[in-house]
This record gives sequence, C-alpha cells and structure tokens, in this order.
Amino acid sequence: MLTFPQLPSGAQAQYPIKKRCVQRTIVNTLIDGRLISLADPGAALSQWEVTYQNLADTEIAILQEFFATCEGQLNAFTFLDPLSNLLAWSEMLNESVWEASSLLQMTANISDPSGGTTATRITNPTASDLTLQQTINGPGWFSYCFSLYASSQSSVSFSLFLQAGTASINTAYVLQSGWARIHISTALNTTAGSLSAGIVIPAGQSVDVFGFQLEPQPVSSIYKRSLSSSGVHANAHLKDDAFAYTTSGPNNNSCSLTIIAR
Repeated sequence: MLTFPQLPSGAQAQYPIKKRCVQRTIVNTLIDGRLISLADPGAALSQWEVTYQNLADTEIAILQEFFATCEGQLNAFTFLDPLSNLLAWSEMLNESVWEASSLLQMTANISDPSGGTTATRITNPTASDLTLQQTINGPGWFSYCFSLYASSQSSVSFSLFLQAGTASINTAYVLQSGWARIHISTALNTTAGSLSAGIVIPAGQSVDVFGFQLEPQPVSSIYKRSLSSSGVHANAHLKDDAFAYTTSGPNNNSCSLTIIAR
C-alpha cells in the first residue's frame, strides 16, 4: 500500500496547510428559459497544499523517494488528511462502520460536553468486558492519536486501545461524573495495512461517550465532527510531475507539494 509519508517526528504535515474543496453544478437551460441545476458529485475534489520548512536532509529524502515512487501524477496513494477526523460517523455509533459487541446496549440523545444531545450512553450488562471499535485503511505503523470525551455516573475504569495486526496498545482511565477528554497515542511496531481504534466497556458498567477522533499525529487537536466520509483518502494523486525543493544550509530544506483526491 502506497501512503503519503509521515516525517520521523510523527507529523503528517506542517502548518499552515491550505485545503480547498471544489464542487461542480450542471445547469441546463430549457427552451422556455427555465434553468435546471443538478449537483455533479463525480466532479467533486479536495486539494491540499502542504508546505515544509526546515527539513533535515533525511526528511527531504523521504519526500523525494515518495515522489519518485509515485512517478509524479501517475500512481495513486492513500492520503490521511491532517485537518480531518480519520473516523467516520464520530457521533453516530449505530452506523455500520462501528464494530460493536452484540450485547452492548446504546442509548442515544444523551447530553454532550458541547451543550447538545449527541452523546451516547453505552451499557455492558454482561459479566465480561465488551468492545466498540472502528477500523481504517491506513498504515498500522504510523503515529496516531485516538481521543474522545467520556463520563460515568460512578467511578469506572475505562480503556482505549489501538490495534494493527498483532500489535496493540491499551490505556486505562478512571472516569468520574464530569466530562473529560481522554486519549491514547502511539506508533505500533507492525507492517499491517489497517488500524483499529476502540474502547473497552467493563463488565456491568455504563459510560457516556462523545466525539470519537483519530488523527495521524502524536497529539490530539480540537474535535472535528465527521459524518459518512472521513479523512482517509484512498485515491489521492500528486498534482505535479516535478519535485522542487530549496536548500538554505546544512539540514535546512524546504518544499511544497499539492495533493488532489476525489
């Protein structure tokens, strides 16, 4: 799987990043002068301009090698949008993208930390721990941060996990009655081409959750709500056929890349 690389620091890109979304509307003019307008979703695309500064020689070499492998615009790759949530349906836990243990009970329309009612109460009525997770088609060895808001009506030990192939990490938190944003971050030692992010609901316990988010970086950023689409773009291309960069001194390089995904 060809994937836009992370730098050794775990960063997918540097700020500022320019992102542009393009939509097209088809307009037909009838004989009587009336207009019929229809959206053309097949022509929609997203475009990112990613600029790097102060790159070490080893870092610019990573981008050069990736560009050569892509052969410029020719070969497609997976791009993990650093400005988006890599999870789909971040507040709709009953959607099919979520893999939930069949015995979990979910109650929607719970008060959330943003003042709305889009949190979910998850109850485990069994004598065994149960899980809820979502899997993305992204490299398991990247650096990721998985975060969410959680609360419980009683003191509960609650776990987050990341898993890719046989490699995994699990971190436990003790929840209280107030909302807290909790997270787990790592770069797993694996060659797996997918990654699962999820939670473990303890036996006989109930927790309120909101704002699931997965990002291709070591730390969490502000929560970004997602619907049916996520920040994983499996058919991205480079815009240009030439890779230009500037060297200002030893281990001081800069460049700019433009990425397009439909």
